[in-house]
Amino acid sequence: MFRFWAILGFVWVCFAACTGNGKRDIKAYYFPVDELRRGLVYEYEVTQNGISTPEYWFYRSAVRDSGVFLSSTYYDRFFRIGQICREKIVESGTQAREYLLFEPDSVSGEQIQTRASISAPDIFPFQVKDSTGVFLFTVSFHPPDDSLATIYVIRNRRFLGDASPYDILDKKLPCIRFSLTEAIGNKKEGSTEVEGKGEEWYAKGIGLVRYQKTYGSGSLKIEGRLVGIYPMSELEKKAEENDEL
Repeated sequence: MFRFWAILGFVWVCFAACTGNGKRDIKAYYFPVDELRRGLVYEYEVTQNGISTPEYWFYRSAVRDSGVFLSSTYYDRFFRIGQICREKIVESGTQAREYLLFEPDSVSGEQIQTRASISAPDIFPFQVKDSTGVFLFTVSFHPPDDSLATIYVIRNRRFLGDASPYDILDKKLPCIRFSLTEAIGNKKEGSTEVEGKGEEWYAKGIGLVRYQKTYGSGSLKIEGRLVGIYPMSELEKKAEENDEL
């Protein structure tokens, strides 16, 4: 009887292994949504063609009747809002629900808001298998100073597996990486399209900690790395000190 149950157990393990989807759960490598209810600022050091500047992203999660959402607000080195993205957390990953862009008016200097159209919403998958899977994110918008133009961004992500550990906040955290392929263009007649390639690294329990992109023939290179995480009050203090200069 013992042999019968042992054989049955072995057969069940084999059946489960053969019929499983073989996918890896990487949800823990995305931003810690449950810990971002009050919001935190992620400060990145961004280097573009050898020149480094800071950029700031404020991440905050919220629970609504329709689900769990994560909003990200980008501030440039002058502490001006440049972008707001609102994502919905679903079983398979995160999907963009709202995408707003901001740019200063050439006359008044005030920020003009533009709502982008999202045609492919996938931002980060929670289940991956190998690099053959493609996760597509696509947005397009009309610039406020040229209503006839349509700027679009097409971004493909592919899972590449584990990356080297990343040192942040006095910890060495395990990481995964994604490859990036981007196309940025204008549907206006006579306009050209620029292609870019790069990688993103995500650390367990933290989220995005590093990225690098190269556009065109290599004339534009952008690299970013996470250097700090802190409350919004600290960013407000930085902005006040900047106004006093």
